[in-house]
Amino acid sequence: MTEEINDKKDILVYVQSKKSSILKRLKKRKNFNQKLLKKFKAIQYPASYKKKKSNFVIKNNFTKKSINDGIKNILKKII
Repeated sequence: MTEEINDKKDILVYVQSKKSSILKRLKKRKNFNQKLLKKFKAIQYPASYKKKKSNFVIKNNFTKKSINDGIKNILKKII
């Protein structure tokens, strides 16, 4: 996906959440690997670039309601 981020026919959705919340949830996983996390972060585009290129932004506070509301709003705009 990251190589073809400029494809015009795709609809890009950026899910925005706090870095501290993401890291806290990742650390809870039994197979969490700090080295692997650093490698993945190094090969990804910056969050600001992904947010700028996306068509829609969903704000995630790690509740089902926030995500479902964001998805419903996007579907209303697309359909």
